[in-house]
Amino acid sequence: MIQLKNLDKFIESRFQRVFILKGINLTIGEGEFLTLMGPSGAGKSTLLNILGLLDEDYEGEYFFGDRSIKSMKERERSSLHKSEFGYIFQAYHLIDELTVYENIETPLLYRNVPSSERKSIIANLMDRFNMVAKKDLFPAQLSGGQQQLVGIARAIAGKPKVLLADEPTGNLHSGQAKEIMEVFQELHREGTTIIQATHARENADFGTRLITMLDGKIETDESI
Repeated sequence: MIQLKNLDKFIESRFQRVFILKGINLTIGEGEFLTLMGPSGAGKSTLLNILGLLDEDYEGEYFFGDRSIKSMKERERSSLHKSEFGYIFQAYHLIDELTVYENIETPLLYRNVPSSERKSIIANLMDRFNMVAKKDLFPAQLSGGQQQLVGIARAIAGKPKVLLADEPTGNLHSGQAKEIMEVFQELHREGTTIIQATHARENADFGTRLITMLDGKIETDESI
């Protein structure tokens, strides 16, 4: 489904290239639940951003299916980004001017989901995450943990083929974190490909494959 070949990302300084990612070769099959682990600065978030088409400044090849991302026109990449990927960010990235309900609705509008279906999907997610009473609040009126839950609900609302999650439980207490990982497990059983970056080994144990990174390189790649 996804293949990276000899992928490098670097910054040119006056005297040398500083590599953020170096020589990444990675194949991800449809329906995998893959975890990226490693210390801060290992390149996990950068790799997630490239996989999610949020960063195009790299060298090497990225294939989605049999299509080369670099050979696509900007419009094709944008369409792929909106239709196939869901994102959970460490910094939430909620839209301040939109309510909880409207934030969750955003990916469904991109996908032209009919109004009645949108209402049903959002109602189910609100119920699942105990947010019904907060649907008309704005992000600034929520705690960090609540904002993270809204970000997760938004990411899975459109049932993306690929779900990318950067420290998805970092702002949640242990009970919420376990609940979210169980939701991921359920999505995985339904066929969603999940790629998460985390420091939490207990989160990795919910997946099927663990990749450890160090200094921008893949150190180990093993099935769980």
